[in-house]
Amino acid sequence: MKRVVLTGFMIWLLASVALRFWGQYLFNPSSTFSIALLLACSALLMLFVPRLILSQVPPDARALAAIALVAPGMLLDTFSTIWFPLAFPNIRPDAGALFGGWLLLCNVVVLISAAFSGTTFKKAQREDEVLAE
Repeated sequence: MKRVVLTGFMIWLLASVALRFWGQYLFNPSSTFSIALLLACSALLMLFVPRLILSQVPPDARALAAIALVAPGMLLDTFSTIWFPLAFPNIRPDAGALFGGWLLLCNVVVLISAAFSGTTFKKAQREDEVLAE
């Protein structure tokens, strides 16, 4: 699990550096098309990249591993979101809300996709029924 946490930290670090230099090209809160494209592409990426990272983790441990994967970024992005204009002076200050929403989308897609990877919807539904009894 330590490897997954370290991987999550490295993803956060590389993504933060990339946003610091090129983020102004990704976040345009005045364009609905730009926002939709950013969210759609990011959601697709967050469906597949974590599956590659977590593919060596047993299916019953993937949800916990996904938490370990996103936790470093969620913790550190708390501060980059609070001090958004200082952390990313290259991105328009009014893009802060878009940035926060984008982070939420990325993290929740990773968590949900990991929770259901290695299982089928029917199997998850049966497990929910058993837990409800």
